[in-house]
Amino acid sequence: MKTLNSTLRTLTLALGLSGGLLSLPALAAQGAITAPAQQQACACFDVKVVGQGPAVILIPGVASSGEVWQSTVEALQANYQLHILTLAGFAGVQPIPMQSWGEGYLTIQQQAILRYISEQQLDKPVVIGHSLGGYLALALAANSPEHISAAINVDGLPALGALIGEKSADAKSANHKPASADAAKPGKNPAPQRGFDPQSMAKSMASDESWQQRIVADMYRSDGMTSGRVMGELMRADLRPALSNIRVPVLTLGALQHGAPYTTPEQVQAGYESQLANAPTQYHSFAFARDSKHFIMADAPSWLNQHITQFLQQHSTRGAL
Repeated sequence: MKTLNSTLRTLTLALGLSGGLLSLPALAAQGAITAPAQQQACACFDVKVVGQGPAVILIPGVASSGEVWQSTVEALQANYQLHILTLAGFAGVQPIPMQSWGEGYLTIQQQAILRYISEQQLDKPVVIGHSLGGYLALALAANSPEHISAAINVDGLPALGALIGEKSADAKSANHKPASADAAKPGKNPAPQRGFDPQSMAKSMASDESWQQRIVADMYRSDGMTSGRVMGELMRADLRPALSNIRVPVLTLGALQHGAPYTTPEQVQAGYESQLANAPTQYHSFAFARDSKHFIMADAPSWLNQHITQFLQQHSTRGAL
């Protein structure tokens, strides 16, 4: 469990790599910085629109491009109008100026997506998100269900920091060892952080070698300050109480090899079920890719697209006004 906790911490840290490797306290401190209220509108994401039919919004994760959805786009574009986002600060898209972050990146993006739905006159689109995008899909389903018809959360969590905290507590309990004095010293970083390797990071998130290279390339094309601060926000965010407000169909697709080899698929599934326990069962359902790491679109694209297609056939009946 100690190794698992180090891996989770490395995962959190890694996405700030292009701005320098950051410690968890540094990430949290950066995310806590506040600024004057953001302008009414911002360049919050780049968007590509393809296909015709009911509207679907596709959101990637931290330090990822909208291109991660390519196989899903190919599977859906004949029957749906797809709005493929790449969020500001990631994969070459200009970051939002820090002084405009206001309530924070997560809030800005939720507001920007709602504004986009209104401006484009999309009639209750389905929102599909991976990782950070999955968090945003859950947030929209919980906080603004009147504006969307359904949501799919692809390997995202409503309370990442809480999960890591639980793993830390489990590790301490299992080891029955207090932290060393050196480990508690300010500025003292654990060895995995000092030796961080982006290629190893990518291998932990996808098994396919070509995808590993894509993940690394997107990391280096992303703004390090944005990545670090967004991960800080995700570490502190806790959407779990709001999940009880969900009133639209929501599907969570979990990757059961995400913690391998330090957690079993059964442990990973139990973590998902615990994190999303507040979502009403009449609206929320699960499906799990047993052999996939975090990027399900890399390791199980056919499985992913089959579940997305089936869900959309049941719950997507609208399009542009």
